[in-house]
Amino acid sequence: MEIAVSNHALPASAQTDHSIFILDLHGHILACHNSHLLFDERHARELLGKHYANVYPNPGGADLLQLALDADLAGRHARVESWLPSERNLRIRLEISVHVLKAAGQRPHGFAMILRDMRLNRRTHDRLRECERRLRLFMQGTPEHAICMLDRHGNVLDWNAGMRRITGYAARDIVGRSFSALFPETPQPLPLSAQLLQWAAIGNPVKVECELAHANGTHVPAEAEVQAVHADDDSLIGFAALIHDCTQQKLVEQCLREARGQLVHAQKIEAIGRLTGGITHDFNNALQGIISSLELGALSLDMDNVTQARHHMMASLHTAMHAGRLTQRLLSLLRRHAPPSQLIHVAKVLQSMRELLSRTLGDDITLEVSHADDLPLVACDGDQLESALVNLAVNSRDAMGGHGHMRISCRLCTQNDSSVRVALGPAHGSYVEIAVADDGPGMREEVLQRAFEPFFTTKPEGQGTGLGLSMVYDFVAQYNGVVDIRSSPGAGTCVLLYLPCDNTAIPEAAPLKSGNPPPDLHGFRILVAEDNETIRHSVATRLRQLGSEVAEAASGNEALSLLAGGPAWDLLLSDIDLPAIDGYELCSQARKQLPQLRVILMTGYADSEWLEYNDLGEATKTLIKPFDMGDLLDKAQLLLQPAD
Repeated sequence: MEIAVSNHALPASAQTDHSIFILDLHGHILACHNSHLLFDERHARELLGKHYANVYPNPGGADLLQLALDADLAGRHARVESWLPSERNLRIRLEISVHVLKAAGQRPHGFAMILRDMRLNRRTHDRLRECERRLRLFMQGTPEHAICMLDRHGNVLDWNAGMRRITGYAARDIVGRSFSALFPETPQPLPLSAQLLQWAAIGNPVKVECELAHANGTHVPAEAEVQAVHADDDSLIGFAALIHDCTQQKLVEQCLREARGQLVHAQKIEAIGRLTGGITHDFNNALQGIISSLELGALSLDMDNVTQARHHMMASLHTAMHAGRLTQRLLSLLRRHAPPSQLIHVAKVLQSMRELLSRTLGDDITLEVSHADDLPLVACDGDQLESALVNLAVNSRDAMGGHGHMRISCRLCTQNDSSVRVALGPAHGSYVEIAVADDGPGMREEVLQRAFEPFFTTKPEGQGTGLGLSMVYDFVAQYNGVVDIRSSPGAGTCVLLYLPCDNTAIPEAAPLKSGNPPPDLHGFRILVAEDNETIRHSVATRLRQLGSEVAEAASGNEALSLLAGGPAWDLLLSDIDLPAIDGYELCSQARKQLPQLRVILMTGYADSEWLEYNDLGEATKTLIKPFDMGDLLDKAQLLLQPAD
């Protein structure tokens, strides 16, 4: 016999699955309720007036009434587990509890003996164990899915093979520990694990991308989904966590990003290939203009007509600068790695690309460019913006069949603008809208719906990659912008790019070239390091005309020897691409000898933008070739004669 004392009692009225016997102070049965659960009706009636021992044989000799009185003094009731003989030599396992019956503050006047057939509890227990066995078989039978069961406090109850595969932890290592043990430690006030349980407990399944702590100390990229588990009465009993390993997904995404970068570069090369013929035509025209102007200038000098000679020389200079800007546009398109983001004046980009876009469209397509003058700056990659415009120009040219009209306009708008048909993010107050429109045949609705899909194209095989509009879309989305496209058959197409900006960042107008006389550079010692003899000699000659003492070097090593062999130097003017020692290294070594040396670095490569994103100090300026002598002298004056 097993005897125990319980702290809690159920009211007799609630015991619908119990047999209840009311006893007098001596243990005789006065009444019974639900006795048919253990005895037939005839036997139950015969028990009235008899001692409770006829129901409970009391093989252990314990006096239930005394147990009940002792427990009542302690504020409890007695509970006993024993066996009850039944028909066919079978025994029934019973739970017997005895309550003392008395009014408040009075002596006992009887007892209530409650009997419960524990076979019912055993069947329920067996069913629960079977459900648990099936759940464990399901969890362990799906190793490709990681499943973790938690109690309502967030402690791990069960752990399947999928969780071991992802985290490296066996069930014995993690069961019983907190769910937070799966996540790397962070300085957050509320750990991610606690946040997941809080969100799930509210009632909605929550799914987040995160990192899990692996047993080997590394972190595993994963997607965690946590759902609350409730009982029939809607009380929270625990959580189910489903984990998806994102390692392969991240690798695929990385490969896709790299492939997209290669495709972007390939698209630039394709655009350059399409532009080659037109660019060659323009550049040859520029060279012809330079040659013709110089020949006319020489003839004018032979006739002592200085004014006319000067006119032809200035025309030659203007044409050469135009050719230089043309090559810079090409170099920008060719550069593979663009800087992250920069403050871009969209109107200036449109103006600088006018010639390039005109060549893209051809002579039979009219290009019209218009824009507001007070547009705010936009934070984006200028080269990607140029590539997007080239892609749109190529699409328009092909759609119009080489004949028609293309318009590019730029204006400031807000999300409340009635003409804007797409949802602009509320996080940005205003946007710069770039509209690229043509009067081509337009698109059907089914084509319009797929226009931004990668590799989708309506062009014949071999005449298009289907990536142009997709890359435009990705570029704008990268900078939190929006793209809209409007088109219908016979009405042309208009692509609108919305790039977020800040109204407070109104750019100042670029200062105009002043007609100030050249600076007085008398007394300054300047070293010109340039491997191109023509450039080196012309720059040195102009500086000498202005009174400077100038030395020339054709290499970095020669420049270092000159710097070390004489009195202090005031200014180093150096090309970046020098033999043996480049301009960066020359500048670094020179300043070890002359810390106060001021430097102007020159370059003609597209990678010159690197200079804008690296702090070279206030004593260093840069010049992008081709430059006119006025730009050189302005920078020299800033370094040698700083304003008070």
